[in-house]
Amino acid sequence: MHPDIAVVGGGIIGTAVAREVARTGSRVVLLERGDVGREASWAAAGLLTPIHIADYPAPLADLCVRAAGLWPAFAADLHDVEFRTNGVLMLARDEIDRQAINAISAFRRTHGQPVEPVDVPRELESVLDPALRGGLLIPGIAQVRNNRVPRALAESAAKLGVDVRPNCEVTGFMRVPGRITGVKTSRGDVIARETIVCSGAWGADLLETVGVRVDLHPVRGQIVLLDGPPDLVRRVFLWGDRYVVPRADGRLLVGTTMEESGFDKRTTAAGVAAILARAIEVAPGLAGLPVITSWAGLRPATRDRLPYIGRPPGLDGLVLATGMYRNGVLLAPLIARLVCELLAGSPSLDLGPFRVER
Repeated sequence: MHPDIAVVGGGIIGTAVAREVARTGSRVVLLERGDVGREASWAAAGLLTPIHIADYPAPLADLCVRAAGLWPAFAADLHDVEFRTNGVLMLARDEIDRQAINAISAFRRTHGQPVEPVDVPRELESVLDPALRGGLLIPGIAQVRNNRVPRALAESAAKLGVDVRPNCEVTGFMRVPGRITGVKTSRGDVIARETIVCSGAWGADLLETVGVRVDLHPVRGQIVLLDGPPDLVRRVFLWGDRYVVPRADGRLLVGTTMEESGFDKRTTAAGVAAILARAIEVAPGLAGLPVITSWAGLRPATRDRLPYIGRPPGLDGLVLATGMYRNGVLLAPLIARLVCELLAGSPSLDLGPFRVER
């Protein structure tokens, strides 16, 4: 029996979409070119807030605020994803950081979210440089063990009857005039009433085969994992585009880079060295921690920073849900809901800003 829906891409967006669509009673197949959740979702930090939401285009900022509110219930329905609310401490090293803090503070106050100015950050986190002055504590921010989420979603989806197919690369589409009728894969053709593309940075070339042109390109982000004792760092801290994210077991994610490196997701000596040097500069208490490993992922970026959510004009049977850039983990529960609503013909939000033909 043919599936109703084919979902292309097994990252956090694809697995969330597949599970949500299956809950409507549709027969769903999830197609992933490698292992589930091992691309951009694996290389994220799991922080459930944008770093600089005050600078986001308004439609994207609205999506992020709405998505954050869905995460407590979303995480509670998944096995072992380590959802925790431990807050974020933004650090002010220079005038640029202070301007960013002022913008974030104003944005969050406008949205009724608490923030607390900090005079001496080291009084909150002992690993920080005692010379640092000024910062902002955002107490309500949560994080999740992002590498566990796609697998938890895939397991949950499978229990709902989703046919999860890892190591099944989609190589093209099946079509008749004006309609996509399924996909061609490395393991045979899949006929489906609707095909949903959630394949991240790899989606542009695939969509080009049926004349759908999207502005998607990969941006490499490297990350380093340190081994520390539990509660050495209790809060996430941020400065510029850099972060340190503590896990419950004491491990620390330290990132990141923003590199236009094509589809090369190798770590580099320069990238890792820069990440560690800048982390130790603000937090000298991390200098003696062992390095466990490092890795990189390719974020699916768009030039206008807005994702694609919708149907390409003139081509039925195809839906895009891609281009989340650094917000895929945060946006997953909301994107899954919006895709289901789109399939039913009644999205609850105006998707005009995210249309494919913009």
